[in-house]
Amino acid sequence: MTGRIITEKRKTKDPRSDSQLMIDLCDGDEDAFSEVIRRFQAPIYSLLIRMLGNEEDAQELLQTTFFRVYKYRSNFDTERKLVTWIFTIASNLAKKEWRRRSRWVNVPLEYVNLTSPVKTAPHYDAGRIELKASIEEAVGHLPPHYREPFLLREMEQMSYEEIADILGIRLGTVKSRINRARAHLRNSLEDVWEEWK
Repeated sequence: MTGRIITEKRKTKDPRSDSQLMIDLCDGDEDAFSEVIRRFQAPIYSLLIRMLGNEEDAQELLQTTFFRVYKYRSNFDTERKLVTWIFTIASNLAKKEWRRRSRWVNVPLEYVNLTSPVKTAPHYDAGRIELKASIEEAVGHLPPHYREPFLLREMEQMSYEEIADILGIRLGTVKSRINRARAHLRNSLEDVWEEWK
């Protein structure tokens, strides 16, 4: 296993399912591991950078995540979704890092994305930057047990069931925490939103 993150583009799409890739990897197919990295490195990195707040830590835990995927490949249950298994590994690593730090850090502004398909006036762009900063700050102030499911749902577009599986909590708890995160953000951002809507 090289442990490197894949940067080159593939020439053709690998037709294998995620489960088949893991079966092939367990049988010694190193190309299967490269394909697993290609498929999942971007969403895992996106989650880690939002959870940890800096590129260096996110990159390090991204490498560690895939190292563990390789090391524990024989533990993968082909009845589960591979994306859920990998996100669980990354999430657990991030939680361990949170405990080590014993505090949360804010996500750098450049990693928060508010896009609009319409070209806007410069004063409106300035307002969007302010709104983006306010959202970043509000998300950064969410308690960790609300922030993680919120990021998985809103940033990674995961289902409630997948989040419950990744975090090892009940479905109702996931829904409750996400709703509380949204309510907290609505309250935190009410003044800013009124100003810029």
